[in-house]
Amino acid sequence: MRKPPTIIDVASQAGVSKSTVSNVLQHKGTVNPELRQRVLDAMDMLDYRVHAGARVMRQQSNVIGVIAGDLGNPFNAELAAEVEAQSASKGFNVLLASTGGVPEQEYTKVRTLLEHRVAALIFLAEVGKSAIGLVGDDIPVVFISGSASRRLSITVDGVAGTRLAVEHLTALGHRKIGFISAMLADEPEVENERYMGFRKGMANAGLEISPRYLLREHGTRRAQQATYRDLVKAYLQQEDRPTAIVAALDQIALEIMSVANELDIRIPEDLSLVGFDDIAISSHDLISLTTIRQPLDEFASVAIEAVMRFKPEEKWSKTENVMLPPTIRIRRTTRALHCQEAV
Repeated sequence: MRKPPTIIDVASQAGVSKSTVSNVLQHKGTVNPELRQRVLDAMDMLDYRVHAGARVMRQQSNVIGVIAGDLGNPFNAELAAEVEAQSASKGFNVLLASTGGVPEQEYTKVRTLLEHRVAALIFLAEVGKSAIGLVGDDIPVVFISGSASRRLSITVDGVAGTRLAVEHLTALGHRKIGFISAMLADEPEVENERYMGFRKGMANAGLEISPRYLLREHGTRRAQQATYRDLVKAYLQQEDRPTAIVAALDQIALEIMSVANELDIRIPEDLSLVGFDDIAISSHDLISLTTIRQPLDEFASVAIEAVMRFKPEEKWSKTENVMLPPTIRIRRTTRALHCQEAV
């Protein structure tokens, strides 16, 4: 059986001293950027993992490390808050690290949490293989609202979610139904899943999907933000627009509502709208968005229970994907088609 690589092996592979590797691992800013990259490349090549040792320290730790994406995204922030609240109720403290949605930050943030000897890691965002590779099998690793091979993943059934949205709209008499998901371009698996549910819902209702009613622009989120509002505006200004829209995120639905207001398109009198996530603002009286609810409380409870069941003398080898059912929250942004036509 091959022995795991050591710091000495990494130093040799990178052509640097052992102390340089140590400085990189400790995140010291004194290392030349070029040398730092050589060390990181060597670690990836050798599949080197930060030594998880000090198992006794981990046994005594009551700190859970949480890796979040962009906390400017309301869904991410609310999920992080729910995980923290439920962790606290079970006697755990949370050390939260945000990547800000920047992939280059993933490796650094994971390494930093491991250096703090956290008892478990909960990921609220997808991360690259190099970052995941830092984590050994001596602590629980859970992914919420994402997917990862060889790890416990807790997700909502996105296909069922958008299918529910379509079923609600068709029950109200809508036949010309659109789908907008452009903000999800940097999360293709989630976007594809929600679009698949939309397609299934339309097929089950015997309805065709008009290409003109789809807005699935791809590219990075940052690149889209400059023109996203214009894309939505052009979509809503088309001559024969849909009578209802399924938005793949509540954030998208909120943008649609804003643009519709600018164009004097009334919701739901002129256009019915369904979102996805059920973020807090969606239930506000001034918004009252019909949406598909993601069960944040269940996400957090399943994750914390998995952490609590883990026995330190065991190895973490779960490969389970827990898929939770979505529910629809019917509010005031949808109405029967005949009511729209009568207005």
